[in-house]
Amino acid sequence: MSKCNCRRRARIVSDVVQNMGNGQTCDVCTTPICGEPKRLSIYAPVVYDEIGINLCTTFDIPDTFPTATSASAKVLGLTYTYGTDNVEVTQIPGRSNCYTVSLSNITVQFAISLYDANCTLLGTVFPTAVYLPSDTTAPTYDEDTNPSGVELEIFAPYGITYDAAGLTPVINNIGLTTDNNSLQQGINLFGIAKLLDYNQTASTVTVGLTLVLQSVYFSGYMVFSEGKIDVPKGSIISPENSDCMRFVAGDLLDLEIKPLDLGAPYFEENLKRDIQPNCAGCSGMLTTNGSNG
Repeated sequence: MSKCNCRRRARIVSDVVQNMGNGQTCDVCTTPICGEPKRLSIYAPVVYDEIGINLCTTFDIPDTFPTATSASAKVLGLTYTYGTDNVEVTQIPGRSNCYTVSLSNITVQFAISLYDANCTLLGTVFPTAVYLPSDTTAPTYDEDTNPSGVELEIFAPYGITYDAAGLTPVINNIGLTTDNNSLQQGINLFGIAKLLDYNQTASTVTVGLTLVLQSVYFSGYMVFSEGKIDVPKGSIISPENSDCMRFVAGDLLDLEIKPLDLGAPYFEENLKRDIQPNCAGCSGMLTTNGSNG
């Protein structure tokens, strides 16, 4: 019979699992540890560099709500194409950690909410406007407030993102629709809007736009924990002015009194002999007048 030519794969166990329990018998693979850690290992997006610009232009909106007297604006997303006179990302020669980002022809989709004189929301329209138009005859072009394009330099030491098809450098757009509301590694672009003027007669709005460019990379960090999030509790019970109702709708009870540390280093057995008239004690103790202090 020939010998089996099988190869056994080496099994490598993480240091955390292997050293868990400080010499005690403990296998977290079968008995996970409960509680809260003092430190957390997280893998989080970190902003390495960022730069922003302000732009402004006026554009038309649908004349749908004739009683509207005021408005507000939010950016839902940015769309753009890549290439000359559009969006380009270029590594700076001789400075491999930095890139030049050329921005032009950025189509911005807005959510414009319209209100009447009583600040009641009448409805929302979703117009688009072109910022940084390469065509200087475009209606939104302005040499000072909305020029034909800008070049931004950004520090991106771990590189940029490429598309899967043609390996073209790309910029991720962060917005508020289901297809653009996620962060990606590399260079990200997002916009923040401020409505500066609403002309109900002409059905136009003037919107200031902040464009922010960020280089983001995911990195592992150790952070100190202050515990889990304390989620506010909502109650389906209507409030009543009674102790019993407030108790039923309140937090669960827990025993709070701490057992004495009878040995070094605290020697808390001495507290039984000390007179401490100003000692606060536990918040759950019942005071002498019968109220819950």
